[in-house]
Parts: sequence; C-alpha cells; structure tokens
Amino acid sequence: MIPAARHRRAASVSYPRVFAVPAALLLATLAGLVIGLTGSGARDVLAWVLVALPLFALAIAWARRG
Repeated sequence: MIPAARHRRAASVSYPRVFAVPAALLLATLAGLVIGLTGSGARDVLAWVLVALPLFALAIAWARRG
C-alpha cells in the first residue's frame, strides 16, 4: 500500500495543452499528403518527412517509456 504522503494527485491539464501535439501532428500529416500530391522532387522528400512525423513521435515516446 502507498503511504498517503507519497501518493501524488494527477495535475489538472487543459484540453488545448493535451491536444496540442496530436493536432500539430495531424496538420503536418495533412500538409505532407497535400504537398506529396501537388509536387515532385524536393516536395516529395518534404512530404515523406511530414507524413513520417507521427512515426518519429511514436518512436520517441516509446524510447522515453522504456
């Protein structure tokens, strides 16, 4: 059993703060899809990077947990 003194209460966090990173990843992914459809060459590389950002974020999150 955890002593009462060591028990931490969850901090209250606002919705904009919780959803800021997922919203940024959504916008980056959508931008990558649009850029990938409208150009070629360097734009394709940029599109790949933007579409892969959620995977990079997931890898970083898993590395921090483990």
